[in-house]
Amino acid sequence: MSVTERDVEWERHAPPEPKRPRGAWFATICALVALAAGLLGLFWDFLPQFRPDPLDVVGADVQIVAVEPRVSLGDWLRQAHPKDYQSAGRALFGREPSASELGQSGHLIYARIQVDGHKHQNVALAYRLFRVKDEKIVSLPSLPEPAASRITRAHLRAPSERSVQLLWMPSVFGEEDMFIRMELSDDRGLLAVTDSGTLHNGRLRR
Repeated sequence: MSVTERDVEWERHAPPEPKRPRGAWFATICALVALAAGLLGLFWDFLPQFRPDPLDVVGADVQIVAVEPRVSLGDWLRQAHPKDYQSAGRALFGREPSASELGQSGHLIYARIQVDGHKHQNVALAYRLFRVKDEKIVSLPSLPEPAASRITRAHLRAPSERSVQLLWMPSVFGEEDMFIRMELSDDRGLLAVTDSGTLHNGRLRR
């Protein structure tokens, strides 16, 4: 079929196709962004553990609230890991601990901690024992490795609210006054530090 001059003339004067307003594209993008934000908000409402830390408040606090004497290592494991204390004991010693090791007497340390702005990050809670008169470190009764290195340091996920952690220290009884220094740290450095009251003959004075 041949194209006539009349056809060419009609195409030349045909009205142009209407163009989509630029504002319509902007409105569509805004609607998609709002929809995505709403779905993300619903996801965090149903699964709050995956919500990122807003980091509007960054800080940490640690406090020794109590020290209980004459608590065996086995009793501490049962209190600190009630769901599976036997596995916790094997993880501490790297093997099955003996009855005499689990029966060793010590101090149960109650440490209250709070970490803000470090959600989903690892933190460590560690302690050392000092003499009051000269602030020199006191050597603790030894446990076999690796338990000796692990018993003074606890690794945990940073809590989103205040919690109390239980640590165990081998018994130290004597005439000298001592105190416990507790440190809270992460991969970047020290977050908080506190000293206990005076330990006299294994008991905490306020």
